Parts: sequence; structure tokens; C-alpha cells
Amino acid sequence: MTSTVRARLVKRFGPGVRPWLDGLPDLVATLCARWALTPERELTGNTSHTLLCRRGGTPVVLKLTPEPEIAAQEAAALRAWEPVPEVVALLEHDVAAGALLLEGLEPGTPAACGPAYLDVLTALHVPAPAGFIPLTERLDFMYAHAARGRPGDYSAAHAAARALALDPVPAVLLHGDLHLRNVLDAGARGLVAIDPRPCVGDAAFDAADFVFAAPDWETGLAALDGVVDVARAEAWCHALKVFLPAFAPDGAPAGHPTG
Repeated sequence: MTSTVRARLVKRFGPGVRPWLDGLPDLVATLCARWALTPERELTGNTSHTLLCRRGGTPVVLKLTPEPEIAAQEAAALRAWEPVPEVVALLEHDVAAGALLLEGLEPGTPAACGPAYLDVLTALHVPAPAGFIPLTERLDFMYAHAARGRPGDYSAAHAAARALALDPVPAVLLHGDLHLRNVLDAGARGLVAIDPRPCVGDAAFDAADFVFAAPDWETGLAALDGVVDVARAEAWCHALKVFLPAFAPDGAPAGHPTG
């Protein structure tokens, strides 16, 4: 593990994560032996230590997090999306160890902001099984996490977002973190979503990252017509724009509210 990855995980989880980091080499060795993996290189991640591996010559991704509940929620969502080809497949899991083994995607480059991304967005929004947190809880985490790392007043935006989440609209299983770096090119298969932070709520929430990545909001919102409620997507953009550099409160630095 590089010092950069170690520092990122300490920043995200606090100094208490250091013993887990110290034990990672043994954990990786154990899982590689169990699942017949050959590690190749580290991949980027926000809440995990992620390794590109090979299993029988096939690319796979070993994802490890110090918070088993993160792994449990992701595994549950991937099982719910198992029939959906636009979502990465879960091959193995050991939730107690915070470990997921996922299919490798090639070439695995981030998506462009276009119609294929919207196909993924639509495919993700299946009826939500029991056991997932509500969108309000996801929002509470996002705004609290932002305030810890980027000082500023997020209270008005947080209140607006919670009000939207509490509106009586149909609830679906949400990805929860659908920026373009979490939608990858899988070659002939098309685009595939990875790294969900699943929750249950308004489908228009997941569309905000598409609008933010578009050349301008007007273009992005127009493309959403017939995909989600455009007026609600615009309202979500206003509530979530504090996470963008141009709108960050009190000069807070840039950064996506992942975690």
C-alpha cells in the first residue's frame, strides 16, 4: 500500500484505522489464497483499499474496507442488481472482513456525459428491497462529511436536500454516488456502474451528477426529460451544488462528497 492510500484512509476513517491498515498485508494474502487471486496493482478508491487481481487469467477487483457495514450494504445492493447488466457483478464476499470480490471491467475508463450514462441511471432504479437506509440518512452523512473536511455553512443546503428527500414521491434503490468516475466503460458490454453507496429514495437524486458533468445545467437537465422528473432533478442540483468548487460555502476547497 502506498503512503498516499494510507493517508487517504486515515483521513477518511480517523487514526483508529491504523491497526487495520497494519494488518492489511495478511488479510490480502489470506483472501488471495482463499479466492485464488494474483494481485497486480492498486486501484483508486475512497473508502477502500482496492486491488486489480487475476483469477484464472480473468481480471477481478478485490475491495477491502475497514467498516464491514459499508461492505455489507454494497454487497446487498449488488445482489439486488444482479439481473442488471449495467452494474458490476459481485463474485465473492466476506462481509465480516470488509471484503468484496468484483468482476474486472475492461478498459474500465470513466464514462462520458451522454445517453449511455442515462441508460445506466434508468437501469439502476429498481424497486428497493428492505434493509437499505433512507436517502435522508445518506444526506446527513454527506453534509456532515463535507463540513468536517471543508469548513463552511452547509445548513441551508442540507435542509433543502432533506425536504426534497421527505417529499412523497416513489422510492427506488439509489446508487447514491453516481458521478462519472463510478460509471465505467466495459467495452462491448457498454457502461457499468461501480462503487454504490446504496439508499432508498427519489430517483432524481442520482441524476444530479449527470447535470453537473454536462456542458451546462440547461443541457444536462434537457437530456433528463423522460428519464426522471426534470424539475426535481433541478431542485436536487441546487441543494447539492455546495459540493461543487464554484458554489462551495466560504471558499471551501473542491471535492466530491463521497465516502
